[in-house]
Amino acid sequence: MKNTILNYINKNSFEKKYSENTILNISKSFQIPKNTCAIVLNKLLEEDKIIRIDEKPFYFISLEYLKSENIEVNKKTYLNFNELVNHKDVDAFSKLVGYQYSLKSTVNKCKSTISYPPNGLPMLLYGPTGTGKSYIARLTYEWALNENLLSNKGKFVTVNCSEYANNPELLTANLFGHVKGAFTGADKDNEGLISLADGGILFLDEVHDLKAECQEKLFTYMDQGIYHRVGDNEKWYSSNARIIFATTENPDNVLLKTLMRRIPMVISIPSLNERTSQERLELIYTIFYNEQLRLNSKIRLSSQVYSILMTEQFKGNVGELKGVIQSSCINSLLDKKEDVITIRLNSLPDSILKNYQTGAFHTNNKEFIFVDDLKIHSNQSKEIIRLNESILNCFKEYKIHKDVSILMEKGKKIIGDYFDAVILKESKIEQSYYLKGIDHILNVVDDRYGFKVTNNERRAIAYYIQEVIDETNDYWNWYIKNEEECEDLHEILQNEYYRTTNIAFEICKYLQSYFDIDLLSIMIDTFIFYIYNPSRIKKAEQKACVILSHGYSTASSMAEAANQLLQEYIFDSLDMPINTDTQMIVDRLNAYLFRMGHIKDLYLLVDMGSLAEIYNGLKIDNVNVGIIDHVSTPIALAIGNGIRQGIEMNELLKRVSEASSCTYHIMERKIKKSIILCSCASGIETSNRFKDILEESLPGGINVEVKIQDYSFLLTHKDNNPLFKEYNVLFMIGTLNPDIEGLNYVGVEDLITQANYEGMNSYFYNLMSEEELETFNKNILKNFSLSNLMNVLTILNPTKLLEQVANAIDQLQMYLRMHLSNRTCFGLYIHICSMIERLIISKNQYEYEDCTDFERENETFIGFTKKAMNSIEKFYHVEIPLAEIKYIYLYVKNDENK
Repeated sequence: MKNTILNYINKNSFEKKYSENTILNISKSFQIPKNTCAIVLNKLLEEDKIIRIDEKPFYFISLEYLKSENIEVNKKTYLNFNELVNHKDVDAFSKLVGYQYSLKSTVNKCKSTISYPPNGLPMLLYGPTGTGKSYIARLTYEWALNENLLSNKGKFVTVNCSEYANNPELLTANLFGHVKGAFTGADKDNEGLISLADGGILFLDEVHDLKAECQEKLFTYMDQGIYHRVGDNEKWYSSNARIIFATTENPDNVLLKTLMRRIPMVISIPSLNERTSQERLELIYTIFYNEQLRLNSKIRLSSQVYSILMTEQFKGNVGELKGVIQSSCINSLLDKKEDVITIRLNSLPDSILKNYQTGAFHTNNKEFIFVDDLKIHSNQSKEIIRLNESILNCFKEYKIHKDVSILMEKGKKIIGDYFDAVILKESKIEQSYYLKGIDHILNVVDDRYGFKVTNNERRAIAYYIQEVIDETNDYWNWYIKNEEECEDLHEILQNEYYRTTNIAFEICKYLQSYFDIDLLSIMIDTFIFYIYNPSRIKKAEQKACVILSHGYSTASSMAEAANQLLQEYIFDSLDMPINTDTQMIVDRLNAYLFRMGHIKDLYLLVDMGSLAEIYNGLKIDNVNVGIIDHVSTPIALAIGNGIRQGIEMNELLKRVSEASSCTYHIMERKIKKSIILCSCASGIETSNRFKDILEESLPGGINVEVKIQDYSFLLTHKDNNPLFKEYNVLFMIGTLNPDIEGLNYVGVEDLITQANYEGMNSYFYNLMSEEELETFNKNILKNFSLSNLMNVLTILNPTKLLEQVANAIDQLQMYLRMHLSNRTCFGLYIHICSMIERLIISKNQYEYEDCTDFERENETFIGFTKKAMNSIEKFYHVEIPLAEIKYIYLYVKNDENK
């Protein structure tokens, strides 16, 4: 499997189809679970066979290809392809603390605006003093330069408009330039700053100090890229300078509306107090680290200083924080001992100290922390990563004790502790936006399920979602590394707590839509732990109760009322228009049951209609169905109370019927025997041989049979196949997928290439133990080799025939000018070899379907196939029928490389 995936990545890399090397594409191409795919890719990454590009979605490139292109590789992951080929970090914003978190939206807006075709658009950075507007403007310039959006000679030109607040004429002259003699002192021509910034960026800081007449003179340039120099109203000059504005004032109050209309992007920069504590810590480390380099000394600070720097409400934001740190270093410089500068409380400037009761200034060494140690703390796992790690640790314990109730109990405690902790935190940036969304979503859930959430819990959920969004990159990296365990945990919770999973999934789908976030299984599991209430859900866990009633909202109103009165989510509802027929009811009910998953008892409370027709149309197995008519709220309450008390279905419906005027019916579904179906397009003889191999591979004592069926019969009857009604078909093994809805398919070629073991194993849920599955997989690996399968040929030399078929397939690919995947080739090897032997045995007297339409529509393909197979036909004295060529056509048509 590892080599197969590596070959796939290698092929796409050489063809420069890098974007096809994603986990999703690879998973689909080889029909393997995403978690298995992620494990294999991580191993290849560790073995230095591939590198990962961390654009979204992640994709992979083979080292073999990169070496052939002489592209130097010095690490396993790169931010983007440009970084890889240019051997430098082209994302200048990576130097900005918080660029992937609280400032992620800011960075994305800067990138999008400056790169907007054809020459970028003006933007306005708006935020309090000291928030880093100038720095962000400078990084925007560096990023655009690296992305080749600016001229190589393009400069970053800064103008502080506040310096010209009382002299707007001078600003105009400096901006647009002037000609000799334009005003007193203009003794020569001046090109101006707009000309100087040609091909680069002109940064107008403190633009609120720009007088109205100066703002107006910018309009023509912003609209057309042309301007007059002062003193020359005849000649037009041009410049290709992009403009970035910045202000600390509300732009709507200080700038002309006509100017604001020309600035399509206003970007708000958060204050320091609105940024995460993790980012503040990184800022403190970065500023102190630069001072260490400047002073060529180690720096340590007391715990009190560290606490003040982390909690002080700096009005001057990052700028003031930097000033305070530099001031403290200056105040401590003369006390340096052994090349270590110690920052104590009295090292801080008076403007900070006046707010604190200082007490004793000197502390022992145990209360000091070195700046280099702050780097360790700043890079520690984020809160949400630690939360996810704790959840997975519970799952690891579960795999030892196998008690799902203990897993649920510990998971609930972890989530509860996390929510309790974050409730105490102060509101962060944009939390009102998050709270608004959470309120809306939980109100919908509350109305539907009677699911009550306190205001504190809503705040905690809002904090959680913001963490997911702020730390998307780390969140995804962690998930990729732990995807297999995350998916295994989700499967356990989904199987054991299916109703809770449904509610959690619905909440997460709303969150995904509202906040535009990725929906990962670990998030759903977090909400499963949070939602589950063992005192309310456990008794109903294996039961489904549905109220079906005609009318606009009759059923939903009744279910909502019953759930609220019972103070428990028991009933779901299906509202039906008055003119709805029975078949429509059955179709909607089947769709609902499909979402519900595994249940043992199904209660249907209906108002009218044919109970027998409803029952007979249900597509469920191994479920007891109780249908009671003339439903009303009192009847629903009686049913709900009985379910909560654990009363069995027969007794419960009998009691309710006797106490009311309703009637009921109970249908006990028989348990269908589980089978594996073998059906091959190559013929019934091949199916029989596969059947023998499968039966030999199954462990002893497994209650599963292997049955065969003619492939043509399978295609003709599809959903009406009597075999499907009589048996529970786990999956089908064959040489060509019949594409029948609901029928799981495993290709023989997958078993040869070991491409779908995990998928096949999932079909044996509750039928095999882990030890039995391991035995089965070993037997499959041994029995389903290409040489073993070819040896089942009874009258032909398999080695000779396989060589001839392989040559024929090579010729066919040459004629078709395409390269078939290994998976398709394996399938064709088996199919054609079995077909040739069958044609010899039947002496071309086998009955085939009519292929007139196929012949008319595919003359070229038929001609190529006949030409490729000509030597085989002559050698074995057979003629390959059109129907067999049609099967070959279907193989080629469905090839994954197309």
